[in-house]
Amino acid sequence: MSDVTGEEPTWLDHTYLTKILQKYTENQLKGIISFTKAPATKKGENYASSMHLVTVKYNTTAEPGVLKEINLIVKSRLEEELFSQIEEDLNIFLREAQVYNRIMGAAEELLRSVNDETRFGPKAIFVDERIIVQEDLKLQGFSIQNVKTGLNFESCRLIVEKLAKFHAVTMVLYQKNPDLFRYHLPSNVSEHSSPLHDVYTNTIKNSIEYCQNNPQLAQYVPKLQEFGEKIIPKVINVFSRSQMDRYHVLNHGDVWVNNMMFRKDVNGKVIEVLFVDYQEGFYGSPGIDWNFFIFSSWQMEVFQNHFEDLLTKYHSVLSELLYKLNYDQRIPTVDDVRKEIINKGFHGLITATCLLPILINEHADLADPLNFILKTDEANANRQKIFSNPKYGERLEIFLEYFARIEIL
Repeated sequence: MSDVTGEEPTWLDHTYLTKILQKYTENQLKGIISFTKAPATKKGENYASSMHLVTVKYNTTAEPGVLKEINLIVKSRLEEELFSQIEEDLNIFLREAQVYNRIMGAAEELLRSVNDETRFGPKAIFVDERIIVQEDLKLQGFSIQNVKTGLNFESCRLIVEKLAKFHAVTMVLYQKNPDLFRYHLPSNVSEHSSPLHDVYTNTIKNSIEYCQNNPQLAQYVPKLQEFGEKIIPKVINVFSRSQMDRYHVLNHGDVWVNNMMFRKDVNGKVIEVLFVDYQEGFYGSPGIDWNFFIFSSWQMEVFQNHFEDLLTKYHSVLSELLYKLNYDQRIPTVDDVRKEIINKGFHGLITATCLLPILINEHADLADPLNFILKTDEANANRQKIFSNPKYGERLEIFLEYFARIEIL
């Protein structure tokens, strides 16, 4: 989501904005008076696209004397060679554009048919082959939470409720029209060599090194080394479908703190959550979303004390909505959900060992994605600094005990 190159998008000019505003005003745009552009995210908040906040002042033919203003979140493809290769390999942009162009509208229409007013994400104002333009959720009182502290039980409960609805409605939509999900059937990880492979092979080595130097974690090193030798086939297998899977859904694919926007009431209580960044969606086991969410975003108190509570809540919402929508296939049981989480447990292990330090990075100046891709001494030294985070060690000790217990590690 962050602009990796750090360059202002010069192509996002008066002509392009006119095209966007014409669609937004339903061809009633009289003219653009002025506009400003600024990065919409901080360095290190995300790595798969460029995002800018554009504020436009304009008037319309219907009210030519009234100066209007709109904030636009403009998300665009990356142009740097390494990252554009990842984008092309995985069709990241097409996956997300399809969600906003087709799937989101169909999902919410289906919900309205059973008097459910749930919305899953921001409204898309304009989509073409290069950009996705969205409403600015901050103007509606939404904000992100602190990734470094993780999410408490109440926030996690709201998220699993919404995730259950998203999963349920996409199960029904897939049954009605599988072609809606044509961009979400290929794997999220290429079988061919790619920069993404380098991220996994580099970071698992840093995780192992961290464990070697930590007396509480040293016992896991042999198993982690064995896992590291097979990490690419393991991650490829995560993004595959099998007849042994209990059920399939459209996974959001990147459910973590920075991809959720929260709205609070006057007392500071979270009352609504919306998902953003649908670029890593994959139609497959719901264990993919569960594992990434758990090991990237849950507070340790939630992981240790409320797993079953959240599992039960998810299943209750999922099954109830499937019944309401007259889903005529087998309704998953709570045990089905539990088994899918375990079956995709390698995704959790990869998240906990390789990705968590990047997500809770305390060194903003080292957030350049090249530090995770390159194999240079400098890049490795930067990764070592990121992986030396004590908060990472505290979580890893609890997580590795869990993975050993369920025989993932």
